[in-house]
Amino acid sequence: MSPAEALTTAARTYCKEHFDYWSARYVKERTGKSFPEYSYTDNDYNLFPRYNVLSAILGEVEMLTGKTWPDLEQCRETLIHIGDTASSPFTVNENNIEQNAIREERDKFIHFISTITPSELALVAPLPWRRRLPSAEQAAVRQVLLERWNYDGDYWDPLDYRCPTETIYLAKKNITANDYQAIISFISSYAAPLLLELTEDGTDAEIDINLFHPDCYETVYCDRNYEWIIYGSYESTVTFAGEALLTFIKQQFNGREELFDQWPS
Repeated sequence: MSPAEALTTAARTYCKEHFDYWSARYVKERTGKSFPEYSYTDNDYNLFPRYNVLSAILGEVEMLTGKTWPDLEQCRETLIHIGDTASSPFTVNENNIEQNAIREERDKFIHFISTITPSELALVAPLPWRRRLPSAEQAAVRQVLLERWNYDGDYWDPLDYRCPTETIYLAKKNITANDYQAIISFISSYAAPLLLELTEDGTDAEIDINLFHPDCYETVYCDRNYEWIIYGSYESTVTFAGEALLTFIKQQFNGREELFDQWPS
């Protein structure tokens, strides 16, 4: 990796690790009530905004994956700007405790980016490719999916029967670990090396095939050939479409066809 690539990778790693830290703390330490209304305490307001802003920062950092830079300092300045300004609907708030927590996480990220040294960058471990799609590219990808598979970003088969061709869906409880691994292996051998991952919140990305797993929720996977599609729903179903993919699914579940198109019980 070049120093700039290492810096971007270090920023991704920082956000992921700190997101995991604060989200785990929130789960463990939340003191608000869940019933009859979901409520937050001051303690909660000091926790969850931290991983929300880290998620917003990570999203913009991932847009830099693969970008070339004239020098390290320009990359560093861009990352500092992202740390200072990245936002999402979950970072807009009027609570002073939230605002202070978000500002602290921004400042810590900026300090990390500002002070990491070339010798430290030389030790940065690479991450699998994950590039967040900018808005224009995202719109183009979704337009192709609409035209090819009638997927408009909302519910798809079997929640809403939209696909113009044959599909098979399976309840997740009927997909074994061996089945998942076989599906992953098939996609790895059949698909392009980089997949497209589209989510209901619009955080669409181009990902390394090694990041793919069909046990997903309100997420679509395909590649840029658009010859197959996998959709995971919140109802614990996984839907498959595309001639070659369906042929494989029928072979994989040979003798278990009664599992096809059965709603989770």
